[in-house]
Amino acid sequence: MDGIKKTLFFLFATLLLAHDSPYSNSEFKQALDIAKLQAPKSSFDALYSRNYGDFEYYSNRYFYLQDGKYMVFYMCGDHSRSELRFKNIWKVDTKTAKSIEAEVKLFPLNQRREFTFLQIHADSTLKDKPTINKPLLRVVWYKKLKGKKNHIWAIVRLNDNLVMKSYQKIDLGELPAGFFNVKISVMNCRLYVYVDGEKKVDKDVCYWSKYYNYFKAGVYLQDRGCSKVLFKKLIVKDR
Repeated sequence: MDGIKKTLFFLFATLLLAHDSPYSNSEFKQALDIAKLQAPKSSFDALYSRNYGDFEYYSNRYFYLQDGKYMVFYMCGDHSRSELRFKNIWKVDTKTAKSIEAEVKLFPLNQRREFTFLQIHADSTLKDKPTINKPLLRVVWYKKLKGKKNHIWAIVRLNDNLVMKSYQKIDLGELPAGFFNVKISVMNCRLYVYVDGEKKVDKDVCYWSKYYNYFKAGVYLQDRGCSKVLFKKLIVKDR
């Protein structure tokens, strides 16, 4: 009997700790149908990662639905992440606009330096095509950068030279206390970033045109500590 009681206890405890699946909220189905989950590293981890489109009923401690309406990404540890990688790839000289739009709320918690919550990343896995395992764009929270504390920044890579690498760091404003909207769009070699409808970045990125790219969303830590991101909306148009 004691063994049965222990089993029932652990089953009950597991149910109490279980999270709802973000896929149960129709707001996120479009994005999740074309994404895979990477956690806590980029390599596939059977406990915390998920294959493309395989999200029905799925959640874990780093990826779950909160209050029935917020998709949560949570992570701790230097260069650890809980991120969606979107399936479709495209070049910056695309004639059809590729975009990702998110309504987010950021919780830096005890993150020591910075974390990324949106990206444009080059595909490094293609055969017989130019590749580079680097992001063209990261949208990040910085604890302090250029004398400004608690701001959001767009970090744009300016070349593909692995030795003489160069970046432009564009201030997107102080972190809002609540939810805010970020939209990234690429078409005809131009990169645009909007925050709450205001254009913050309008940049020629033709120097990146030989690479195929994809969008990412979630939380990716650049130092020790923990951070959490809540998505109220996430829409991806990359076909």
